[in-house]
Amino acid sequence: MMAHWIGRLCCAVLAGGLLACESSPTTDDGDSGISADAAAPEDGATPGDQGLPPGPGEWQLPEGYFEPARMPMTLVHPRDDDAPTWAYSKNAHPGIRWEIPIVVQGGAWPFRYEIVDDGGASGLAIGAELHRSEVDGFIVHEVTEAYGLLWWDAPVAGDYAIELRVTDQEGSEVVVPVSLRVGTEGWVFVDAEGGDDGNDGSRDAPFATLGALYGPDGAESPYTQHRVYLSGVVPMEGNRPNGNLRIAANPAPDPNLSPRIFVGMPGAGAVLEAYEGRIVLDAPGFYLANLEHRHREDYAPSGTYIHMVTAYQRTERFTLHDVTFSRFQGDPENVDLGNSSIVMFTRGAERPFVAVVGCTLTGPSGIFTSTYSLRHAVFEKNRVVDAALDLADGSVWALIYLKGDNEWVSVRANELWEGNTWNGPASALGLLEVRNVELAHNVIDTPFDSGRRGAMKLWTNSPQAGFEWTADTPVWIHRNTLRRRMHWGGGSLANMPDGTVRISRNVSEPGSIPEHSRIVSEDNLTGEGLLDASLALTGDARSENLGRRGAQIAVPVD
Repeated sequence: MMAHWIGRLCCAVLAGGLLACESSPTTDDGDSGISADAAAPEDGATPGDQGLPPGPGEWQLPEGYFEPARMPMTLVHPRDDDAPTWAYSKNAHPGIRWEIPIVVQGGAWPFRYEIVDDGGASGLAIGAELHRSEVDGFIVHEVTEAYGLLWWDAPVAGDYAIELRVTDQEGSEVVVPVSLRVGTEGWVFVDAEGGDDGNDGSRDAPFATLGALYGPDGAESPYTQHRVYLSGVVPMEGNRPNGNLRIAANPAPDPNLSPRIFVGMPGAGAVLEAYEGRIVLDAPGFYLANLEHRHREDYAPSGTYIHMVTAYQRTERFTLHDVTFSRFQGDPENVDLGNSSIVMFTRGAERPFVAVVGCTLTGPSGIFTSTYSLRHAVFEKNRVVDAALDLADGSVWALIYLKGDNEWVSVRANELWEGNTWNGPASALGLLEVRNVELAHNVIDTPFDSGRRGAMKLWTNSPQAGFEWTADTPVWIHRNTLRRRMHWGGGSLANMPDGTVRISRNVSEPGSIPEHSRIVSEDNLTGEGLLDASLALTGDARSENLGRRGAQIAVPVD
């Protein structure tokens, strides 16, 4: 079922068009990430040939089993034409597994990803389709960790002009160019256990701390445009007296004081561990991936709101991929001091091309993100599991809280239902003063169904200056599976045109779907006994609605 991630199985298109499945990498065994079975093919076959087929049926769904596109397909990551030559999406180190998510906002999801031209990068692969299996009369399509992921297990030095294609359910396409250089220039390595700050920062002679990356007395770092590989538990030492890691834009007010690309070395148990400081970002091109980010266990803040990452101004091309946030130590005494959250996108200039994909919240935690001013952003395939959601700020409504002039945002295929505990009045997803936003295919279980509480909190408030709604700038909420209600809390309906909020084909049990003369609410399913313990449709509700209502993607067997 959709709520499980099929281990680390992925359906992949290898260079040359071969469709196969193989194991995505673990974080425990070396760099290649290929499972033992895949690494030992029989009869001279390549590892990709050992994979399972993608399953029965086709990736394209019949009419009525997918939602039509609400917004045009827009490429969010990688942005090959916009990104500088030093971007992570354009660079790999020889012999070290390289992977990037392919992220598209809008469109009729789910997509198919394919390699059109590998540019000579033999072994390049992509997570092409949802995994399919036949279950009790249905072909069930399941999200995997590697779905939509482009990777190369053993990059070879050289330059490669790669072309990908993403196709949606209606046949719309986005062409994705990737200009990949594989080489040793522009990389720096930090190994907390095996490094030494007297080394040169190369793969064979890594630094031991982040402090080795900073320039003296606040001068610009010589590694500003480098990509940093982390190994072991690396303290997030700041380049400011308060411990903050400041990543500023050139030119003034501040020079670029630090690199802005941090990636976990495959198989090296990478952890970025903060004490008092946070990442303060005022520069484009931030990339954090393939590692764990947490506060130190004895972190004890007081007197201020808490963030782990604060993004200011025009911080476009912001990407979080496969990051586990495991210990967010907000202070329960700090209430109403600001929107305390793991990631805060402040109000300011428009902030285009934000991708938060495949991340996990677990352990002591709180609000994931409050956002302002996003444009063409995607929150996709993120999970909240076994998390103690102790909220540091009572003014925040939701774990993913889109508030204030966000536009062209897709929040889809996120899961928040496994083993979480809550202490405060929040919902999983919240909307305030947004337009052209879709919430789709999310699976949510919260313990609350009153006040500000519930699976979703909707408050499309009064217009801001220069940010008014029209009939062409709605919010769409479709194909979600919810335990507890979807709540409307707005008091400014008079400021909205009819049909601004459009709610369709969701499942809520037990719960309710908002109804109002200015809200389009249709074809939803509510009631008791609709869902099992893992939020899958069950009984008659399953046979009559699976694949047409709720988050799960499925079609009946012919």
